[in-house]
Amino acid sequence: MANYLTALAVACVLGWTAAAQTPATPACLHGPGETPAQAARRRAALDLARKVNTTEVQAHFQGHTYYAISDLPGLASEMNGFKVQLSTDGATYTFSVKDTLDGCGFAYFSDQEGVIYSAAPIR
Repeated sequence: MANYLTALAVACVLGWTAAAQTPATPACLHGPGETPAQAARRRAALDLARKVNTTEVQAHFQGHTYYAISDLPGLASEMNGFKVQLSTDGATYTFSVKDTLDGCGFAYFSDQEGVIYSAAPIR
């Protein structure tokens, strides 16, 4: 009986230790519980994604090539906690607008087709 109680006590201590070391679930800023301030940030990021697509289409129409984010006039690579990454080979482009403040990793992405997608990482 004493061995049983000792084993139970050890199991409980190990269980509590493991539970204490489990990282907390990150706070998702976007989704059902989204605050008005976070919704405004998300809409601003979507507007930025639309501007990237529009500006790239205009650049391609004028110069028959797509440009890096640093070459696009008036577009920032960071805005209100969202980071823009853009890659191009001149004939195609792809970009993402990722929320660096969101624990769930919300993002928008698009390419030369002009369709904007919303995304979250696979867990």
